[in-house]
Amino acid sequence: MDRSYPSLLPVLLFVAVWALANIACALVRCIRRRSKRQPPASEETWTAELVSPLHLRVSTTAFNDIISAAASLCSSERWPRVAWLIDAFYSTGVYAAIASMVLCVGVLAVAALQIGAAMGAKIGLMLPKGALILNVSVLDQLLTKVSDMEPSEQHSQLSRRQHHPESQHVLQPVIPGVTLPAGHLWHYLAALAICAVVHELGHAFAAARSRITIQRLGVFVMGIYPGAFVELCQAKLDQASVANRLRVSCAGVWHNAVTAVCIWLLIRSGGLGALFANSGWSRVSNGVAVVDIASHSPLYGQLPLHSTIHRIDDVCLQPQCSNDSIFINDSQFGSSAIARWTSILTATYSNRNTTSAGFCASLAENADDGLCCEMSPRFPLGESPDLELFCFERFQQAYSGAQLTSPVCFDLRVVLQRTGTDRCQSDHDCSIIESTRSSLLQQPLNGRQKQDRLCVIPKSPHADSRVLRLYYRIPESASEKLLVYAGSPASLWLDVQVSSLVPRVEWLPYSLPSWIETLLQYVLSFSLAFCLLNALPAWHLDGEHQTA
Repeated sequence: MDRSYPSLLPVLLFVAVWALANIACALVRCIRRRSKRQPPASEETWTAELVSPLHLRVSTTAFNDIISAAASLCSSERWPRVAWLIDAFYSTGVYAAIASMVLCVGVLAVAALQIGAAMGAKIGLMLPKGALILNVSVLDQLLTKVSDMEPSEQHSQLSRRQHHPESQHVLQPVIPGVTLPAGHLWHYLAALAICAVVHELGHAFAAARSRITIQRLGVFVMGIYPGAFVELCQAKLDQASVANRLRVSCAGVWHNAVTAVCIWLLIRSGGLGALFANSGWSRVSNGVAVVDIASHSPLYGQLPLHSTIHRIDDVCLQPQCSNDSIFINDSQFGSSAIARWTSILTATYSNRNTTSAGFCASLAENADDGLCCEMSPRFPLGESPDLELFCFERFQQAYSGAQLTSPVCFDLRVVLQRTGTDRCQSDHDCSIIESTRSSLLQQPLNGRQKQDRLCVIPKSPHADSRVLRLYYRIPESASEKLLVYAGSPASLWLDVQVSSLVPRVEWLPYSLPSWIETLLQYVLSFSLAFCLLNALPAWHLDGEHQTA
């Protein structure tokens, strides 16, 4: 039996890096012990300290003078208006931090009620029938409406973003490989490092403005978690006024909040796309460009890189679609190609949402093996060992309630490749189409042959797996090609990275705009998390110093 095991390479790499770090630090300590002159740590420009086997701290004084000079450059003597604006900026940060503290307490309260409601629901399921229990489902629905947990859909202008339409919780754990794609680990770590540096620079710059001495700036790595810190002169901080101490303690949260707003405006205004469009990239006018495909995806090696996907099922990705009635050009899927790509793969639950007409087939083509229509949550695509065989249902079934008396299974690719006159709205349409075709060939149909014609679409009783038709073109050809995908739409969305920008020259990487925007979106999310959670009045957080 062929079994697949998770790769041990990341674990081995992790162990090797930390082993080398421990060995290097041990050698440095040994060399320092034998050295005749050992300067105090406060006098060293750069220091590296291994706090524990998996905790490395690197600090420096190299940037102290730069930050102090930048703070004094905008002094009230030279530029009084600029100095006033900067002081007003950090004073505004105090009020923003206090508001963030209140908001964070409220968010945690709502999250606690949600968790309590969920736990109560599970306990209620275990209680015997007739037991007196609280109707927690009503409470959970009330909390959903009050806290507005269903955020308005905001689609990226360049690439698809992480989206969980089924999630209805205020707080979600961020775990790479579980709640986040494993391929986004580097985005995740880089965004954490950027947010931490921005946060600590806020404290440092506000301290320099308040004449509080900066002793050291530094970064640390704990396991794989990156962070940053700033060390201030505690004596000078204690001597500062209450207003200045508040500015310093609130500046980190305020910097994160301003960073989140700036990134949001940059992405939502189209500024990021315009920046790339003027820097060697051009916009895809008729769909989305494929820039990367995960190696474990069934589409790897099947869907060409740099090809342009312009239609999924009958939904055109470009807003200006053909006037052909078979195509769906509904604004409900979004106003841009990227928005439609994301909406179709994350917010539709059946083939009927994206199909405007069925496909004509004959009962003579039925190849039911007794297993293809055995669909369940465990086997959402059926249990047939023949991967080309798939279960179909009548297209008009959702409207007329008509049911097939027995399962029908057709060759998936043969049926879905039929276009033009072989598309239908009902069985009657297929009979007319076949009668017209037979009359042209002077081979009239009998009554039984007309009844054998069916208008069908692939059956999709489970939203997490269904059949999708991807229509694409490769750069060297203008002809349309069809690729049939059977599986999870969410997995397709995660595994296939697309963009609305392509480079004008060959040496520019296709994935750079998408990679940068994904990183900015993580920075945006983590900046908001830093802004909220750091304002919490808890031990070792900024909120503790604010309330002190």
